[in-house]
Amino acid sequence: MTSARFLLRSLNLRGPAFLLALLSITVGATVIATVLNLKAGLREKMSRELRSYGPNLLILPAAGSASLAAGGPGRGAGLDEAVAGRVIGLLGDDVVVAPVLLAAGSVADQAATLVGADFARLRRLYPAWRTEETGAVASGETRSCVLGVSLAARADLKPGDVARLGAPAEAALRVAGVVSTGEAEDEQIFVPLPVLQELTGQEGRMSFAAVSVEGGPRAVERAAARIAAALPGVEARPVRAIARTEGALLGRLDRMMLLLTLVVLVLSGLCLVTMLMSMVVERESEIGLARAIGAGDGEIFKMFLGEVGLLGLIGALAGTALGAILVRVIGSGLFGAAIEPRLSVVPAVLLASLLICFAAVLLPLRHALSIQPAAALRGD
Repeated sequence: MTSARFLLRSLNLRGPAFLLALLSITVGATVIATVLNLKAGLREKMSRELRSYGPNLLILPAAGSASLAAGGPGRGAGLDEAVAGRVIGLLGDDVVVAPVLLAAGSVADQAATLVGADFARLRRLYPAWRTEETGAVASGETRSCVLGVSLAARADLKPGDVARLGAPAEAALRVAGVVSTGEAEDEQIFVPLPVLQELTGQEGRMSFAAVSVEGGPRAVERAAARIAAALPGVEARPVRAIARTEGALLGRLDRMMLLLTLVVLVLSGLCLVTMLMSMVVERESEIGLARAIGAGDGEIFKMFLGEVGLLGLIGALAGTALGAILVRVIGSGLFGAAIEPRLSVVPAVLLASLLICFAAVLLPLRHALSIQPAAALRGD
């Protein structure tokens, strides 16, 4: 209460200096709150953005393995399709797992790579793919296919036409869409997995499973280790390019935000020191009078610590609120969707603000404790 009374009196007598000091700590607290919210939100957003480049984990048959996980002898190459379900069981429903079967074949007498997969699930793994499609893909129609744009041009097929496949058994599927990726997929045809399994005589089989794991490269490595330990005969191979890119970008963002935070905190601290020193100089006669009537170093110490403590508390609360607004604006500008502020950052913002205030008051406090009552009252 004493500190609050002194703070209100200081505000009344030295409003501009007090407001500048409060502004300094508020700016610092705002930066801390923004960076902490961004650090948590950006990792999630960046991970989501980078997942648009494709899966970050592949499930493959281990070299030289004929284990039960791989289907066992006599069931052909590749993996048992049930492995995909076991991967989901291990990693949870948050991961996206797409079983894929590859086969060489033809489309309208044009050589092509046939990809058996759930195309809707592939689009979740590759959201950057551009597609021109009918409603058959979304409805999960089983006797339809999606053609790569280059293959569609070679075979003279378009959505709505009927494509004749050979793999080596023949089938006729309606073209439900055309996909353009600028990569090898432009020369492929995507058919439902059960259809390609039937055409190639590989019921229940898949060549590999493509997996997208959230949480960055460490989460991918942990997921790979869990799969390798639980599924013998299966190789869980992180897609290093995606994982490393994600890790490198997140690392750079962390370093950039840390550097920015340190610069702003140093500037805020210097400004706060200047303001507090100015307030101490203005209050020399007041401090001298207090010491003349018996106030010791302990009372002066508690008075200043109480004042800057309240200043830090108010600045931290204001900075937390401003940081919550700022992080939403930044999230909308960078990712088209606001980053939600988190309550978990409040203790860190409060602690950092108080530490800045207590560090900034040391020099002004030293000057206040050196004030001699007689000299201060004479105005020396």
